[in-house]
Amino acid sequence: MTCMKRVCLRPDLKACRGGPMLWGTLCFFITCIAQYFLYNGGVLATERKERDQAVEKRVVELVNHARAQGIKCGSTYYRAASAVAWNDTLGKASLMHSLDMAEKGLLYHTGSDRRDPGDRITRLGYVWSAYGENVAEGYHSPEEVVKGWLKSKGHCENIMNPSFKEAGSAHVRGQGGIYWTLLLAAPGKMMSLAP
Repeated sequence: MTCMKRVCLRPDLKACRGGPMLWGTLCFFITCIAQYFLYNGGVLATERKERDQAVEKRVVELVNHARAQGIKCGSTYYRAASAVAWNDTLGKASLMHSLDMAEKGLLYHTGSDRRDPGDRITRLGYVWSAYGENVAEGYHSPEEVVKGWLKSKGHCENIMNPSFKEAGSAHVRGQGGIYWTLLLAAPGKMMSLAP
């Protein structure tokens, strides 16, 4: 892989702007190497995924447990829905968003690159017909975060939406706490441009 295939320069890295040419070049390469490890399957990202894969999949298991039983979201009862299957692309998009939130110390749906969840999963090659995203900060376990989402009407409705068939999740520890992302989606159909 060459550096040009990775996101090596990000607009939020203001420390790399300006200054002498040597400093700018050095900063570019340091940024490129750091982002390789954090975002593009480098050693740190691989270790992080191996270390937390059970936790990430546990979130989806707990989501499926709630979907299997049916639950009241606010004042609306949602009947049981079919289980969502783990999807690696949704998991990677969740990880990238959790990393972004942890880096900024902010909880949001639109990333620092101004992409919304649909943009993020599309960029990774996921073709969707519907999606939903839940984010949270400060919970210490999958059980806590899913319980918190189920107590919130909008988050609960995402979890119980019967149109969603796949999911991925991630969490990253940042200065403000642990940042959680859950992406749920319904795959779409690839459209052919051929006549």
